Amino acid sequence: MQTVLNGLKFYNMKIGVDLRPLLHGDLSGVPTYTKCLVKEMIRHKEHEFVLFLSGWDEKYKKILDQFQGENVRKVFWRIPNRVFNVFPRLDFDVDVFLFPDMRPAILPKKVKKVVICHDLSFIKFPGFFSFKSRLWYFFNNPRKYFRGADRVISVSKFTQKELANILGVRSEVVYEGAYVPKCKDFACVKRKYGLPDKYILSLSALEPRKNLKKVIEAYLMADLDCEFVLAGSFDEKIFAKYSLPKNTKIRFVGPVAHEDKEALYKLSSGLVYVSLYEGFGLPVLEAMSCGVNVLTSKGSSM
Repeated sequence: MQTVLNGLKFYNMKIGVDLRPLLHGDLSGVPTYTKCLVKEMIRHKEHEFVLFLSGWDEKYKKILDQFQGENVRKVFWRIPNRVFNVFPRLDFDVDVFLFPDMRPAILPKKVKKVVICHDLSFIKFPGFFSFKSRLWYFFNNPRKYFRGADRVISVSKFTQKELANILGVRSEVVYEGAYVPKCKDFACVKRKYGLPDKYILSLSALEPRKNLKKVIEAYLMADLDCEFVLAGSFDEKIFAKYSLPKNTKIRFVGPVAHEDKEALYKLSSGLVYVSLYEGFGLPVLEAMSCGVNVLTSKGSSM
């Protein structure tokens, strides 16, 4: 079937979407991107969507509840994700399957495969990843994975160049967009996270490549009259070898719900995001969309 709009013909499609990036929560960049992207996609009622998710625990099935629509079909398989390199085949009678991040899967030959690449940090900075993660990327072979796709999308021109130069893969650029939900009660969010009256903010997955040790050292040297709030989750095993400076003016508030982000941004004096390497740098765009000053690094995509 096809839809005609302003004299242009658009074919109605059946689109599969891999939601496995959401298995790790929706508080960091790729899960946030995936969640917002899919919610916008399913608003297009002329298309049908099959939202796929798998996991070893039945509790993961609840992730699908946030996506609703008559044009949405939800599929949950209680299968460990490590088996998808060999079986089973994702045969849901779709025209195209979208992978918002690198995830192994076997598709029918007739189904077009579209994959999104956010960055190649696992190649450029392998030391920032756990041994388990490095092993996963080794066995899943990024070069073969991206070359096997019918279409590859990069989230920035920087990532496009990285793919071409490092893996020899051509891609098209489709920039990320920032969606920060309106916060109904700033005072409630302030109490929830114990925010001080005056602070600068760092909001990201607290990974070594975010350069937090140097940022904290610079903050302490500057002797500012405001506190430094670091928000986000982190892998303690990876961070163990990076001893971060400690000070009473530095606060770790943990993971932040997406609906609370606007308050954290707007209550702050500004966002500090001086990462060593980013494929896009979504918090920078989020903060700017909230009218907040941003201090960022001059490198990679930023």
